Amino acid sequence: MPDQIEVENIQLNRGTLAQLFKLPQQMIDYLWERIDIAKKKKSCHKRELAGHISQSYKLDDPQNLVIQNLYKIVNDPGNNPKMVEFIQREIESVYRRNGTQGMLTPQLYGLWVNFQKKGEFQPIHSHDGMFSFVIWMDIPYHYKDEAKLPFAKSSLKQPPGGNFTFVTSDGISRSVVKHIIPMSPEMNGYCCFFPSDLTHQVYPFYTSDKDRI
Repeated sequence: MPDQIEVENIQLNRGTLAQLFKLPQQMIDYLWERIDIAKKKKSCHKRELAGHISQSYKLDDPQNLVIQNLYKIVNDPGNNPKMVEFIQREIESVYRRNGTQGMLTPQLYGLWVNFQKKGEFQPIHSHDGMFSFVIWMDIPYHYKDEAKLPFAKSSLKQPPGGNFTFVTSDGISRSVVKHIIPMSPEMNGYCCFFPSDLTHQVYPFYTSDKDRI
């Protein structure tokens, strides 16, 4: 993993780990190129997703560069041992459940780009497969401005407006625990890598007329 990439660990309950890191500019530039191509092809992916959003397009990665670059970051024993250990535990869990042995090779089988407009949202959901990731390309609002809206005032210590949120069981009662990742333009170019069955959602925003990508 390149020295300039700093990884932030997000430790959730029951030993669940997610990680947050800024992607290299070269990878961001490549993704913008693929997004421009996807907008021209207009291969709709909305029917496959839970999101209540304007549009989702399939994103092609013909050179498999996205998974290669992400795998270099999350599966680097020297620089990222915590995620390497967690990935191995997850793989061993799959083996135990299926009664199989062998070696799992990382494979990317679903990549898309979402265009979310003011008032739209991603309801609570999870994904197939073992691991997922989200890359924030363009966040056109600031969570602090969302929290200042008159109807957003409440007793919550962390107002959810416009934010990305993980939701897990508290392991004790029927209650759930939320881990909010605050959204703002400062998050552009950041990636969050997490187990696919970890439920998450995106709250709507109201302070910008631009698309969240």
